[in-house]
Parts: sequence; structure tokens; C-alpha cells
Amino acid sequence: MGNSKNKRHHRNTHRRVFRKRKPHKFRSSPGVNNSIQQPENSEVGDRTENKGDVALGGSRIINLDKLQQYTKELSQHASNCDGSVTLSGEVRHGLASIFSGKCSKCSHTITLETSSKVKGPCKHARWECNLAAVWGQMVTGSGHSHLEEAMSVLGVPVMSKATFIQTERSIGDWWKEKLMESMLEAGREEKKLAEQAGSYHEGVPAITVIVDGGWSKRSRKHSYNANSGVAIIVGKATGKLLHVGVRNKFCSACAQDIPKDKHRCFKNWEASSSEMETDAIVEGFLVAEKVHGVRYTTVIGDGDSSVYPSLIQQVPGWGHCIRKMECANHVCKCYRSSLEKLVSENPRYKGSGGLTEKMRRRLVSAARCAIKMRSKEPDRKNGVKLLKKDLQNGPNHCFGNHQRCSPDFCSTAKGRPVVLDNHPLHEPATQSHLEEEVEPEEDELACKFYLYKCVFMIWYV
Repeated sequence: MGNSKNKRHHRNTHRRVFRKRKPHKFRSSPGVNNSIQQPENSEVGDRTENKGDVALGGSRIINLDKLQQYTKELSQHASNCDGSVTLSGEVRHGLASIFSGKCSKCSHTITLETSSKVKGPCKHARWECNLAAVWGQMVTGSGHSHLEEAMSVLGVPVMSKATFIQTERSIGDWWKEKLMESMLEAGREEKKLAEQAGSYHEGVPAITVIVDGGWSKRSRKHSYNANSGVAIIVGKATGKLLHVGVRNKFCSACAQDIPKDKHRCFKNWEASSSEMETDAIVEGFLVAEKVHGVRYTTVIGDGDSSVYPSLIQQVPGWGHCIRKMECANHVCKCYRSSLEKLVSENPRYKGSGGLTEKMRRRLVSAARCAIKMRSKEPDRKNGVKLLKKDLQNGPNHCFGNHQRCSPDFCSTAKGRPVVLDNHPLHEPATQSHLEEEVEPEEDELACKFYLYKCVFMIWYV
């Protein structure tokens, strides 16, 4: 019995030792996160040297200007010495390398840097090829593992994960710096245009802005639990970004219990996800006068019921003077939603000659065309009247009754014969299943739902 216990203990000990594997030299250490702080000169930690008789193999990424400079130095040396120059060593910095060429006769050394260096907001020079590689991974939604896989197929040595993370952070800081410069420049343009137009509110230039928000996942109108959200404010006159606000409820480093002083934490939101858009937009209004020297007195949005009341309540001084206009695009989307709801609640409208899917698309398309066309009218008051007429007449036009169509909007109204046979609203009651129980407010096929708002949106299309 004693011997068998010793044997089992020996086997169990052997298994424990066997399972304890050493990490691969190309693997990152456990717990490394994309927000963990690394030293600014972490590329030095990515340095690898090959000297002496070590055989150099694989592939490298080389800047052609650097290669041309190296060949020029070789030619100059060859004119003074008849010795041959061979590669004697390599120092790697991620995707960049510094090759050393040594002359067999005079022992003169010529170096070749495969990439140039650039300076970013961190004030530390970084290899251009490393920046470009990480930049490409960021804009395509990839990471270090994807880069490592691609480079391994090509036989190109890749940077360490620590270098990748630090380079990624440097690029992010660079983007943020350029974004702020761009928004400040856009604010100056908007302010100048407002001053030229004489648009002021209590002596401060007043402008019209377009606001909207988005989340990291679709809500499907029932699930509002996204971890991240973003909202933007765009100047209408220039179409350029004036403010961007990001809200995050989750931090991957905090989820791994990494101390706050050891990583850059992006978590800045504790409330519900549905409030992210409102909070970010209100933030932009609060800093508008301080950052850009303007006031946002007119807002074009998507009909969110919570944004406008929050602006009135939380923007001090001039919040009560803000007026809201709905975006024409969202109005048309709401029109389509209302048509879908009308059909689902009234099945008798379906079928040939009724509100088919094709007909619902035509109705919304006719509304879009009317808004786009009447927005170009030089006489605004007349444009509003024509737009109202076109929107009210949209169902008649789509169903084939062109008696009330404007000649400049409908080609049939210019002289083609009017066809009433396919217009369900004008068929005898005994033949039309749509006319039997249609109430007066439904006779215009939901035009009153949202499209009357477009009459007041003509100046903001």
C-alpha cells in the first residue's frame, strides 16, 4: 500500500510539473491590456540585436529613400576602397531595423535604417513604419494579434505587444490633438459667418447646429444597455464638427482589477445608456460660448424627446431661447414607420391596389423629392405653400391621380392623360376595399403624422 501511494504521488507531481509551461517568447505577458501604462520610450524594450556570424533571414520592410541613400554610400565607399561590404548585424525596433554593413578590407561600417522617424504629440520620435502599421490596425478594427499573424505569413518580425500598445496610445493622442484643432477652426468659421449674416443673441453670435448620437450596439427599440455612446454637434453653415462627447460604462482594465494608477481609465459614465446622448449634447452647449464664442440657438435633431427639454433646463441664461427643428431625414423615416404601423393595424389596406411595400416606399420617396425640390425655391413663403401642397397631394400622386399635382413636380400633370382607374381612393365604394371604412383622418394615408413638420424644415434641408 505504501508503495502504491508513493507511485500515485509521484505521478501527480509529474503532471503538475508538466502542465506548468513557460510562455512563448513572442507572447505578451498575462494581464497586458490596451490601456495599461507603458514607458514612453518602450520601443527600446522591443530592441533585438543580431551581430557577428548570426545569419539574417526572413523579410523586412524598407523605405526606398533610405535604401537609395544606403546604395549611394556604398558607391562612394567603393570608389575609394576595393573591398566588399557585407551585412554584419541588425538591431530591430519593431518593424524597423538598423543594418550594419562592414567592409572586408578597411573594416569601414555603413548603417542602413529601414525607416525614418517622426515626432507626435508625445514629443518622442517613433519609427514611421511602426506608426503606419499600428495606424492601419486601428482604422480596420484590428489589434496586435492580427498584425502578428499577417507579418508572420510574410516572414517579417513584428513589434512586441507593449510597443504596439504604446504606439496605439501615441496615435490616439495625436488624433485627439488634431481633432481639437479642427473643431476650433470650424468654430471660428461658424462665428465669422454668423457675424457676416448679422445673427446675434444678446450680442453673441448665434448659429444653427445639427445634433445626433449613437451607441456601440443597436437598441432595436427595446434594449438600451450599450456600454458606450457618442454624440456630436455639427455646424449647419460649414457642415464641420464642433463638439464630440463620448460616454463609457465599461473599462477592460478595471474589469481585471488593475489599479487606477496603473492604466488609463476611459470609464466616465454610471447612469443609463439612454441618457448618454442627452448628457453629451448638453455638455457641448454648456461650453459653446467658452470654446467657440458662439451660442447654439437653433437645433436640428432627430425628434428625441429628452434632448430638447434638457437643453432648456440645463443651459443657463439662454437655454430657454433655443428652438428645435426636426431633421428632414428623420421625419421621412418616421413617415415610413407610421405607414408601417397603419398597415399592421389595418390589414384591409394590404394587397393589390393598396398600401403594398412598393407603394409605401413610393410615398416616402415622393415626400423626400418634394422636400428636396421645394428647399431650392428662391421665395421662401411660396416654397412653404408649394411643399405643403405636394405633401398633402403625395398619396394622390402615387396612386395615379394627378389632377392636383404641380406641373413642376409631376411630369404627368404637364399634359399626359390623368389615370384614375388604379387610384383606390377614387373608386366607387362598392369596388374599393380601402374606401369602405376609411375615416376622414386616414384618407390622407398618415401624411398628418409627421410630414407637416417638413413645412417648417424647408430652410434646414
